[in-house]
Amino acid sequence: MIKFDAVKASGKAFLDVFYPDYCQICHQPLVLNEHHICFPCAYDLPFINHDPGSKKALQQLFWGRVDIDHVYSLLNYQKGNATQKLLHQIKYKGKKKLGRYLGGMLGEQLTNAEFDLIIPVPLHPKRERERGFNQSHIIAKGIANKCSLPINDQCLLRKQYSKSQTKFSRFDRWGNVSRIFWINQSTLITGKKILLVDDVVTTGATLEAAAHQLLNVEGVKISIATIAARI
Repeated sequence: MIKFDAVKASGKAFLDVFYPDYCQICHQPLVLNEHHICFPCAYDLPFINHDPGSKKALQQLFWGRVDIDHVYSLLNYQKGNATQKLLHQIKYKGKKKLGRYLGGMLGEQLTNAEFDLIIPVPLHPKRERERGFNQSHIIAKGIANKCSLPINDQCLLRKQYSKSQTKFSRFDRWGNVSRIFWINQSTLITGKKILLVDDVVTTGATLEAAAHQLLNVEGVKISIATIAARI
C-alpha cells in the first residue's frame, strides 16, 4: 500500500508539472494539498462565520417574508469580489467539482443540524438542458456527502421558464418567480425537515417562492443553505 501511494503521489506530481490545476480565483498553479483554491486566496475569502454582524444579517434575510427555521451560507457575496468569481466559475464555466467542493465546505457547518432531506432549487428543464446541469444540485451533492442526507429533486419542480434574475429589482424579481414552482408527490415530504439549497441568495425572491410552495405541505419545516449571500 505504501509503495502504491508513493507511485500515485509521484504520478500526480508528474501530471501537475505538465497539466497543473489552477486556483479558481488568482489562476496561479496549485501546489500539494491545495484544491481548487490556493491557500492565500482561501485565507482571504469573506467567510460569513468569521463576522458576527454578517451571521446576524444572514438569519434576518427572510424575516417577515416566509417562515424559515435557519439560514446557512458560506461566503459573503458582493459585486466583483472573490465569491462572485467562484460562483461564475461554477455557473457559467461548468466547474462542477468546484461546486461540490464548496458544497462540502458548507456541509461541514451542518453536520450537527437535523434534516430529513435536501431539496435543490430546480431549474426549468429547458434551462438545465441549455446549461447542462443544475448548479444547485451540484452544491447539494457536496453537502449531502458531508451530512449523509438524501437528495430529492422530484418533489419541487419548476413549471415556468423565467427570465434571468440578474437585472431585476427586488420587487420585479418576486414578480418574476412568485408562481414558477409547484409541488409533486407531496406525501414524500409531509412532516419533513427540509434543507433547501441554492447557489446564492441576493434578494431572496427565488428561495422565498420555493419555500412558500414547500410550506403548503403539511408539517414541513424549511431551512436554507447557499454557497453565498449578499448581506
